[in-house]
Amino acid sequence: MRLRDLLQADQLALKVLTGHDLLDRRVTGVATTDLPDPARFVKPGELVLTELTWHTGADSSREFVKNLGDVAALVCGTALGVPPADLIDACADAGLPLLTLPVSVPFSQVTEHVLRALIVELGSPPRQKYGSRRRLASTLVEGGSLTKLVTAVAGELDVPCWVLSPTGRVIVGSQPLAEPERRRLAHTFLTARHLPAMVSGLSVFPISRGAPHRIANWFLAYAGEQAQGDNEDLVVELAALVALERSRLEAAQRIERRVLDQLLELLESGDAALPGVVSRLHTLHVETEHGLLAVALHAVDGDVGCAVLDELLRPLAPGVVTSAPGGEAIALVPLAGNTADELTQHVMRGARTLEAGLGEDRITLGVSSVTTGPAALSGVIEEARHARTLAALSGERVSVITGDDVSSHRTLLTAIPAELRRSFRARLLGPLEAYDAANQTDLLETLQAFLEESGSWSATAERLHVHVNTLRYRLRRIEELTGRSLTSWDERVDFMLALRMR
Repeated sequence: MRLRDLLQADQLALKVLTGHDLLDRRVTGVATTDLPDPARFVKPGELVLTELTWHTGADSSREFVKNLGDVAALVCGTALGVPPADLIDACADAGLPLLTLPVSVPFSQVTEHVLRALIVELGSPPRQKYGSRRRLASTLVEGGSLTKLVTAVAGELDVPCWVLSPTGRVIVGSQPLAEPERRRLAHTFLTARHLPAMVSGLSVFPISRGAPHRIANWFLAYAGEQAQGDNEDLVVELAALVALERSRLEAAQRIERRVLDQLLELLESGDAALPGVVSRLHTLHVETEHGLLAVALHAVDGDVGCAVLDELLRPLAPGVVTSAPGGEAIALVPLAGNTADELTQHVMRGARTLEAGLGEDRITLGVSSVTTGPAALSGVIEEARHARTLAALSGERVSVITGDDVSSHRTLLTAIPAELRRSFRARLLGPLEAYDAANQTDLLETLQAFLEESGSWSATAERLHVHVNTLRYRLRRIEELTGRSLTSWDERVDFMLALRMR
């Protein structure tokens, strides 16, 4: 579809601010982002939707537009009125069409419209002999499920057909598939030098050849050798339609991710009011009644990590997943009928399956302990991240540390020569010990309490029986004396290890 086709959709009520002569640009997809640097999360030809939360002035507009690259156009919501003049200028200078969307029209409606239009295009080839392809596209356009789509293709090919995830989970299929076969198919998909490939009389075909990593992709499997002729076109068409349907599902997930991003920012500010936390948990449909834990994961990069973590949590305990600084992915997982140990084992089994496709990359995981109240949410997120950092120290291709296992790093410290342990501790904690001795203060005790409470301001202040402002002063003094930042995960780990090196 082209940009001018979007403008003709009355229900979207889009308006053009720049690029009136560029409306013949083709739209190949849609993405939503409010990151100051969106480069890694958008692709050429995509329609990019933004709420402008990244905007801080003219420099931010120029940088944002530059990092969009060769996207089809930028669409801004108009909750704040007309977009900033500096953004309009930046788009005009870059030759980028800028469109506005009324506040009454949600981004999800634009995403749905674009994806359905692309599906229709895929289902409208010029040659009549591909009429079955139009029927496939119509299956989705008319509200049909992936199951109906795959069943239709299985009927056309006259063989069983499935869509699977890289962990071997059957997403949809025309008939049941035994677990050993699922494992073999997943291993072949992850390790085959070239795709399509075959294993045990089944063909394996990737859903999206443009996926950033196989561990974040889906794949098709069908009985028999690689399809030829018209049947090959049918398989390619099915893969494209499944990829579009997955894009539609991911667009809905991005809305949840924005809410979770807001929640994480609120918690990290140190000033999170309980009603605000509860409200966002309610919006995300995350219940704490039966227990809640956090999971942190790093795999390749943040975008791949989000897809991997979402996959590892399904179908046992699907949670809300988002990316975090440093390429980390974070999930909040309500426990309903499962224990934390069952969840950890489930995640680990899936990660072990993905290990075959990692190449030089790694998957590291941290799983927090369980909380039953939103007040402790900041603590469990900190704990999961802390555990994930420790998991990365193992050097294994796939490693997981739980909140209960965090203290197991003591066994690693015993392998370090005593002189080296003393030197490390003296360099990091020596200034605090000297200051405490000279001024009768408790900075070392404050640091230890802060780390043991997973960086929670309120819990640390309560434990030390001091006001939060007093705690803030002490932590600033610690940073000044040591030259280290307590907001850095790596440096918190250094402090924690130094405290253990008695």
